[in-house]
Amino acid sequence: MPRYLEDFTPGQAFTSPRRTITETDVVNYSALTGDWNPVHTDEVFAKDTAFGERIAHGPMAIGIAFGLLSRLDLFDGTVLALRKLDWSFEAPVRIGDTVHVEAQVLEASPHPSQPDRGRLAVQVTYVNQRGEPVSRGRFTVVIRCRGDVRDT
Repeated sequence: MPRYLEDFTPGQAFTSPRRTITETDVVNYSALTGDWNPVHTDEVFAKDTAFGERIAHGPMAIGIAFGLLSRLDLFDGTVLALRKLDWSFEAPVRIGDTVHVEAQVLEASPHPSQPDRGRLAVQVTYVNQRGEPVSRGRFTVVIRCRGDVRDT
């Protein structure tokens, strides 16, 4: 069951299921976006980079993070819009890495003039199989309310 604004409180934490990043993920992302940068798609080229091998696209990690959070049934059907996204990358995600997301609610507040919606801010840490944070982000979404939260 999706959650509404009233179901979130600051400090609340969630951990997603894990997912392994595959060759297919990287190829499909390249095809979808047109980003064929050789650091992602050319093993010979990538061997001569600081990474020593191909790595996953950074923006792909953001999409996968949202997908992993969706598997927790937190936002499907209740999020109306993504309002803000701030993300930093700390380490590469390599093909074969298994990742999960740790998320913490920072803010859950009603909209001052639209009682059917509110603002939810979430801090996200994208973690690999060694428990190392590889990227972090914060996003803010507009989310539905069950009712007029100003009347409670």
